[in-house]
Amino acid sequence: MQDTQLKGRVWKFGDQVSGDDGIIDFSAVRDGFGKPFDAPLLRSMCFRRLNPRFPSEVQEGDIVVAGKNFAHHNHIEVSAAIKLSGISVVIVESCESGFVRRALSQGLPILTVPGITAQVSDADIIEVDPASGLITLADGTTLSAQPFSERMLAIWRAGGLVRALQNEFQQH
Repeated sequence: MQDTQLKGRVWKFGDQVSGDDGIIDFSAVRDGFGKPFDAPLLRSMCFRRLNPRFPSEVQEGDIVVAGKNFAHHNHIEVSAAIKLSGISVVIVESCESGFVRRALSQGLPILTVPGITAQVSDADIIEVDPASGLITLADGTTLSAQPFSERMLAIWRAGGLVRALQNEFQQH
């Protein structure tokens, strides 16, 4: 079994973060909607409105922690931008189920933990295990999220839905 433990630095955001007008600038990508992603553009705008340092300072394996109603009003480019920026996992107090599905289709796990923003700070180093749902905070405190199902784990491990389906069909 593949290791499912993720460890990274926290980038903390608040409540009501809009996907299309906070995480990315949808007006900059709408003409390309449905076409291959412009990865450099998505990375350059990711969270820029909320934290101008994010695009230049985010590192591979970092973790986003955010509040209630995260990524509302979003398209697939939102989760692609987060994933392309190097974020390994997103932990939110709440978000719409469509965001969870779109993100996982890109290989980006989303976990829901009400109250988490009160328990972490920017730059904390935390550990997250989507398989068990266990989250270990910087002070050693542990929290629990709903663990990923075996199907969700397979999609995540494959790097997204398309790759998971390709793997599945190659086996038959």
